[in-house]
Amino acid sequence: MGKLSSGKTLRGSNGTRARAARCRGVSLLEVVIALAVLGFGMLGAAAAQIATFRASDESRAKVLAHSLAQQQLEAFSAMSTTALETIRTDSSYPNDPANPIDPDPSDSTVMRFNRSWTITPDTPEDDVYTIRVNVAWTGSRGPQTLQLETFKSRL
Repeated sequence: MGKLSSGKTLRGSNGTRARAARCRGVSLLEVVIALAVLGFGMLGAAAAQIATFRASDESRAKVLAHSLAQQQLEAFSAMSTTALETIRTDSSYPNDPANPIDPDPSDSTVMRFNRSWTITPDTPEDDVYTIRVNVAWTGSRGPQTLQLETFKSRL
């Protein structure tokens, strides 16, 4: 039997000495459990990072699509009504002859957009054109579309 510094006697099973420093060490089981918890945490962080990248890509695509639609609306707004009628009767109507459009060919990500439009005369009232521009693309969630609309007076 051994004596601790406090004067108490320790007894182990089968008469062996119990260790006074038993609570100081870390068992292999505790290390394995800690590594498993850390591993699950890392997997969660990786999944969150992937979701963030996807959301960023989708946001970028929406911004580019909006920019393409807005540019075309501004071009139509600057045109005369005679030019609008010419476009409305063009053989490529209602599709943009520039399709498919890659708004940033210098980057490594190939993003292709298809732009189309409708020009409707006398809507919502006489001497007013309704101009709608649609931009379509395929994103990580499948086919996406964006539509912008404006009005232009014939006068």
